[in-house]
Amino acid sequence: MTHEDLPHVLALQYSCYHPDFHEPLSAFESKLSASPDTCWVISAGPAAIQAYLVCLPIADENYPLLHAPDWQPPMRADELYVHDIAISPLLRGQGASRQLLRQAITHATRLGLARLSLIAVQDSAAFWGHLGFAARPVTSAPLARKLASFGADAMLMSHNLPQVSASA
Repeated sequence: MTHEDLPHVLALQYSCYHPDFHEPLSAFESKLSASPDTCWVISAGPAAIQAYLVCLPIADENYPLLHAPDWQPPMRADELYVHDIAISPLLRGQGASRQLLRQAITHATRLGLARLSLIAVQDSAAFWGHLGFAARPVTSAPLARKLASFGADAMLMSHNLPQVSASA
């Protein structure tokens, strides 16, 4: 994903999500600038973004609030947070979600991270469950507040990654 892609990414986001989840350009710019290696698109050419995935390396369950325009990565991450994914209706059912998640898993595994995590919204927990994610308990008040910024039905989910030993 590049900064030139962002208008097309926003257009796709607007077509896929309820208006409560439409993030402003500043939020995307912040995330892309801070972690360009964890933001990917599937494109059919210039100005033809058909799918995207925005992931963020985080530490200590420090998930960003929805719409946060000032996200900064931690010094040392322990997981990769799947912040946002959108697939064009033209591409749904063709494996785009799995392709993008494989990219994220490969990247997170290369970095030695323990898991991928996400906050499921818009009744998507079953979808994520089919992709290997499981519900995870919310164990602190600050985390519960962040989760609440995503709506009443938001669910924290994780997918544990295989750990590669340092000698491998």
